[in-house]
Amino acid sequence: MKIDVEFLSVPLISEAIGKKNLEVDMSGETVKDVIDELIRRFAEKVRDTLYDEEGNYNLMVQIALNKKFVIPFNELHTPLKEGDNLTFMMLVTGG
Repeated sequence: MKIDVEFLSVPLISEAIGKKNLEVDMSGETVKDVIDELIRRFAEKVRDTLYDEEGNYNLMVQIALNKKFVIPFNELHTPLKEGDNLTFMMLVTGG
């Protein structure tokens, strides 16, 4: 299955893979499977950006599916289909 992946305002991952957009061809079927594949391919910088030291998902990184809705961190097993787009974004705060 091929999934389009985009990284907005997540410079450590963009630098690790050398670009902001990527097509991931994988056998998995969920958002978590895409994350695992990215970690398998690009290792520490991706893992360290997406997870904290205890292995919990980094709540500062949001994931949008098909640029329509954000997937809650506790729903990473959301199923995907061929051609879906996942956009990883850093949550920006300020005032």
